[in-house]
Amino acid sequence: MHSSDDQGRFRNIRKKKRLKKRKGKKYYSSKNHSIEHVIGFLGNPNVGKSSLFNELTGSHQHIGNWPGKTVEKKEGHFILADEYFSVIDLPGTYSLSGRSDEEIITEEFIVQERPDLVCVIADAMRLERTLYLALQAFELTDKVAIIVNMIDVAEKHNLEISRKKLASLLGVPVILVSALRDSSLIELKKFIYDAIHTDKYDFHPAKILYSSKIEAIIRKISEQIADRKVLKEYPVRWIAIKLLEGDNWTRSELSKEFDLETLLKTLEEIKEKESINPKVEIAKTKYSGLHTIVTQSVKGDLEFKETISDKIDKIVLHPIFGYPILILIYALFFFISFSISSPIIEGMSYLLNLFAEYIRSLMIQSSSPEIITSFVVDGIIAGISAFLLFLPLIIIFYTLVAIMEDSGYLARSAYLMDRFMNKFGLQGTAFLSIVMGFGCNAAGILATRIIKNPKDRIRMIVSLSFIPCAATLGVIAFITGIFFEPWKASLIMLGLYAFSIFLTLISSSILRLFMEKEEPLPLILEMPEYRKPILKNIYYLTWSRAGVFVKKAGTFIFSASIFIWILSNLPYGVSPEFTILGYLGKVFSFITYPLMGLSWEMIAPLVFGFAAKETIIVALGVIYASGDLKTVLLNLWSLPQVISFLLFQLTYAPCFATIAAVKSETNSYKWSLFSILWPLFLTTLITTIVYQILRLIV
Repeated sequence: MHSSDDQGRFRNIRKKKRLKKRKGKKYYSSKNHSIEHVIGFLGNPNVGKSSLFNELTGSHQHIGNWPGKTVEKKEGHFILADEYFSVIDLPGTYSLSGRSDEEIITEEFIVQERPDLVCVIADAMRLERTLYLALQAFELTDKVAIIVNMIDVAEKHNLEISRKKLASLLGVPVILVSALRDSSLIELKKFIYDAIHTDKYDFHPAKILYSSKIEAIIRKISEQIADRKVLKEYPVRWIAIKLLEGDNWTRSELSKEFDLETLLKTLEEIKEKESINPKVEIAKTKYSGLHTIVTQSVKGDLEFKETISDKIDKIVLHPIFGYPILILIYALFFFISFSISSPIIEGMSYLLNLFAEYIRSLMIQSSSPEIITSFVVDGIIAGISAFLLFLPLIIIFYTLVAIMEDSGYLARSAYLMDRFMNKFGLQGTAFLSIVMGFGCNAAGILATRIIKNPKDRIRMIVSLSFIPCAATLGVIAFITGIFFEPWKASLIMLGLYAFSIFLTLISSSILRLFMEKEEPLPLILEMPEYRKPILKNIYYLTWSRAGVFVKKAGTFIFSASIFIWILSNLPYGVSPEFTILGYLGKVFSFITYPLMGLSWEMIAPLVFGFAAKETIIVALGVIYASGDLKTVLLNLWSLPQVISFLLFQLTYAPCFATIAAVKSETNSYKWSLFSILWPLFLTTLITTIVYQILRLIV
């Protein structure tokens, strides 16, 4: 933090300006702070960009989507010297040379939104590679600052980075930080403040000069499009370079105003005559310039040395030993999830039941009408309890995912699974969405954003409905715990896990038959160094994912529980069989009972599973209200019916929150409807076959 003297100095030197409204785009704002600034955080994946963002903004964050895109948008803010700094965590990208959503978003943000400062985050151990993005940013704006992160790691490897030399050669402000050091946070805030307000730093970004042949072509293009009406906000040199690199979007936009045919034909003739590939030459020149800058700014051995991470990877990523290790890690992952959450859930259930009965007794003593008492206790309190009882599992699950991600293993599991996933036409990154889906399908669908091929992503989004979320697994654990010994129940749960993954991949393969076939894109992953997970990172990663469940599912669970009470209690005073819920179940049971052995008592709760899977057990408890649920089910359900129920509820349909996520990510009602009907059809078919076979055997 800063002293009062520091803050006074800041107030005296700051420029009195308000941030102009940026074309209707909404950022964090504060009526209490008249001066606002917008900062963009730009960097490669795994350079610690999000860690620094989390450190700077703390809990003052909002996560949404960029307009018209499915790319996650993270905004946050911090306040210094009574001024408001809005920080935008731009999507991680390796360059600005392509037209991926991440690159388009970054370019448009820099050029159209005109942030006060673009902070490029670089990795101290990979300066040459991670500063490439900075050179591309220089072509779009002068207001660039460099934040060299992980300086602590560089120091351990005896690398000494000269901040002044690096800043001098790059022509922009540079700061060396470590996300692990509290002092770095204070220094970073002051650095950003000074970069915006004072004359302490110069902004004269290094301009890369290409070969004389390339520069001649750039000048020729620049002269021809100098008076353009399209792409006016983009620098003319940047447009010329994009044309040279063969960027189709730039060509398309310029062709609206110019006849580019002659120019492009001339470019092709020059390329053939001079035997040059402009895109390759441009990249080579930039890397050559960076190599010179880095060698002059860094002291120490820059040659590759085998690190501890490299030695661990020889075992963890081994083509033979890697897979047993992966299975062991994920088995331990799920074991810990359930073993820790189970006693917590049991304790919470006991306390919530005591509370419910206490409220019931109070209402009875106050002569409250029976129907009102039932509504409050069996409807409202039961709904709140259902939501609360699934929180421990969700939080523990995503905490473990965050630990694996922050330690560096999650990316490696995607790499290991790539070869296996390729057999089903998918990248290894699709495996990560499956892992997320085991916690909450909605979160799993959001995780498909890392799948680059749009068709692969659609297939994965639809097929993720076959992955049982934590709530579904809670139902499985409850039912198997009633009918089977612990070791048998564990085996059945493991089998159902495997079966759901198999169904997901088979579904993806079947859907691929009806789409234009494309080879899976090669998987390119930046393997982060193994490291001890940071508590703050785990907190932010856990909350950003568990928050999906809390915000979306929480409302559904509570509302659905009240809805279940209404349907299962009206007309009031009759047995469950003659309530609205009973009649609804009987309608479906005309089909489900002969095919799958699912009676109306078994199928009615599954209807409410559409709202939220957590309500299935609640609904079973309401329907079988004649005694202890475990005892009642043991007496009424046969073994074929138990297996049929477990199979069907495993994958029969996504919940409303998941359907909403499908609609949001695909922007299609067609795919949203298909994500309901496809699992329902395939699950019904498989469950029918299994049930009919079991009837003959048992």
